[in-house]
Amino acid sequence: MIHSARAINKQVLTCLTGRRHHLVSAFLLISALLLVSCNRLPAQKQESVVVPEVQQQSSGQLTDFGDPNISRFRARLQDKNQISHIVQLGDSHTAADFFTGALRTDLQRRYGNSGPGWLPPAWIRGQRSGALKPEEAASKEWQFISSRLQEHPDFPLGGFVLQPLRRGSRLQLTQYTPDNTAFSWRLLYKSPHSTSVLINGEPVTLPASDSWRWSVTRSSQLPLELKTLDDGYPWLGGWLVENGRPGVLVSGLGVNGATMNMLDKWGAGWSGSLAAMQPDLLILAYGTNEAFNEDMDSNDYRASLTRHIQQLRQQLPQVAVLIVGAPDAIKHSSAETCQLRRPGQLSAVQEIQRQVAREQHTLFWDWQAMMGGTCSIEKWQTLALARKDGVHFTEDGYKASADALYRDLEAYLQKITR
Repeated sequence: MIHSARAINKQVLTCLTGRRHHLVSAFLLISALLLVSCNRLPAQKQESVVVPEVQQQSSGQLTDFGDPNISRFRARLQDKNQISHIVQLGDSHTAADFFTGALRTDLQRRYGNSGPGWLPPAWIRGQRSGALKPEEAASKEWQFISSRLQEHPDFPLGGFVLQPLRRGSRLQLTQYTPDNTAFSWRLLYKSPHSTSVLINGEPVTLPASDSWRWSVTRSSQLPLELKTLDDGYPWLGGWLVENGRPGVLVSGLGVNGATMNMLDKWGAGWSGSLAAMQPDLLILAYGTNEAFNEDMDSNDYRASLTRHIQQLRQQLPQVAVLIVGAPDAIKHSSAETCQLRRPGQLSAVQEIQRQVAREQHTLFWDWQAMMGGTCSIEKWQTLALARKDGVHFTEDGYKASADALYRDLEAYLQKITR
């Protein structure tokens, strides 16, 4: 049993000043043993955290805690004959593609434009792609299932499943500004038997696959129209679209309301689909929804974040990993003080993200510090950079954030020597 300090002091005092003239020798021995136990309280069981020694380097709000693959990422960026793929997994900050879209623009302006990257299988309410425009899936033709709110035996990478309800179900990908660019594309799909679809009127056969897989790469001009020739398959999970030129791809795979544990809801093969996209930098942008959970267990969150990073590194041994710290937010807008207005778990989440980045030798970008520190979102609201909900940013706010990350990353890549 673990006693409080006050109870222990009282017990020790009793042991020392009690009615000694009534004690027999046997009781004296027991008292002595009790006194020893008072001074040797058993400690609570806690998992020790061993923080490895690292030669950390920083640029702005970006800190490198010794990521083993950052030099490889830099070399691929600077190779004018290569495609560098940056994939961001995250919550609503990622799903809107304002943050990742601005980062895509910055990087492609500097290193070359390799295309749009990943897109969901169809338009999804509350989400968007800044590069291409997926058409809405007609409810009479498709069943849409999201890992955010629904269950499914095998969610793919991205967390969305689109199942055709009849032969002739159709989808379309279009450009915001049409041109004559020919795009290379792959389709993430699943079908228990070989099936065919029409792509712009031409038949394309998709081999049978009981697990999610990428189709072979094909080339088409946009708009691209897909029409099914089967009444139940293929199931669709997303697109990967490139333009065939060297440079940078930035793929944003976000789910509104997601925590990092959303990845556990996806099927066992999702990380293999991610590996097939050949990412060079993997950005993990979660934490806001964890911070709004007042019942969050800090030890569980630390363990989950650590586990996911270790599993991703096993699947992607050459990828550099960047943790984006959760940005500042407001939960209780009517509270008297700034600290009381913040989500109760936000500081804990941010500190754990930084600690795990150090322990697992990843990069870490402090979004809140870039904003101006604790409670800075209120100033961002006055500047029309953050929305009234105290959580999300305006398009200008996401752009300002992504531009800052780009500047910190670019400055760091220019100065590292290892």
